[in-house]
Amino acid sequence: MAKKLVIGHEEWTIPDATAEAIALQVQDAMLNGRSVALELNDADGRAVTVFLNGTATSSVVLDLDRGPRPPSEMS
Repeated sequence: MAKKLVIGHEEWTIPDATAEAIALQVQDAMLNGRSVALELNDADGRAVTVFLNGTATSSVVLDLDRGPRPPSEMS
């Protein structure tokens, strides 16, 4: 499974080599209300720059594919 960033209804994949740096940039934008430029890939695998404004964005999903989640108690 690929690492990905989802903002609203848009989804991008994150190159493995930059995943940790992207995670730190996203965290900084969301926690400190900053704007950051993220080097990601679109659905066709093309390199794109996505600008994230942490003040204007209410939430993002950052999936770094760190393995399976433990089973919940409700399973």
